Amino acid sequence: MLSRLLLILTTLAVITTAQAGTFVGCVLSLTVSLTAQNGARVSNQNACNTRCLAAKYQYSYYTANTVLGTVNCYCDNVGSYVASSAYLVGSTANPSSCLDTFQATATDLQTTFNFEGCSNTVTGVTINLAQGTILGGAIVQDPHACFQRCAGNGNAYFIPIVPTLTAIAPTYGCVCDPSGAGTAGACGILQFYKYTHSASASQNAQSRKRQLAAMAEKERRKSFCPKKMTSCMIPGVEDSWECIDPQSDLESCGGCTHGEYTAYGPSNSTATGVDCTTMPANREIQIRTI
Repeated sequence: MLSRLLLILTTLAVITTAQAGTFVGCVLSLTVSLTAQNGARVSNQNACNTRCLAAKYQYSYYTANTVLGTVNCYCDNVGSYVASSAYLVGSTANPSSCLDTFQATATDLQTTFNFEGCSNTVTGVTINLAQGTILGGAIVQDPHACFQRCAGNGNAYFIPIVPTLTAIAPTYGCVCDPSGAGTAGACGILQFYKYTHSASASQNAQSRKRQLAAMAEKERRKSFCPKKMTSCMIPGVEDSWECIDPQSDLESCGGCTHGEYTAYGPSNSTATGVDCTTMPANREIQIRTI
């Protein structure tokens, strides 16, 4: 049942994601060639984006003016995106500024966010390099993870953070709607990449979150029992239930006397039924005559 729920949520996320592409940085071509997937030779950036999107990848990497015949287009997925150390060589805030041959233009192929430039600092956000943490934000695995985190916000900032003694793997920081923008600057390691999207996109994302939460709750509350019967917890017996018809069982009138058992185990909700056999006789008469 849990696997079916994950499939539903994954399918909805794919269906509702806008088909677009946005610049997420200039990264070292050498790193890309060692870690990325599905390499090929293409004629230009758009051809690379189209190729990777058609193969259902999240990212494309394109390197201009490579040696004739050399692979210049790679694709990648969420979770396997290049490490933040690939941002060590800086660039300007112009998406076309990546150095020929040495850098690849990284593009997130499916996002509603648009690139707005880079900043040296962001108001209210502090990076602790000694601990590999970010105060005022969160650590994420790649740019798209930041866009997902900030889907209900108008602004998203991600920042490549170098590895430290306490954080061995290179990581990314993410900030949603900071209290203020910082000073505009170059892009690269330890620089904030700023993104915005429309109010309607933000509202749609919030609506999708509510819909997914409602579906998850509905799936969670599905009973293990036949139709019209409810899986009720058995008191004193751990991780167990029995099938009861709350419309006819006198010991569980109207619901589970000791709580319902769901796909996630015992429900946190309070008992909804009562034991009618323990009611006084005059109260039983009242119930029957109402």
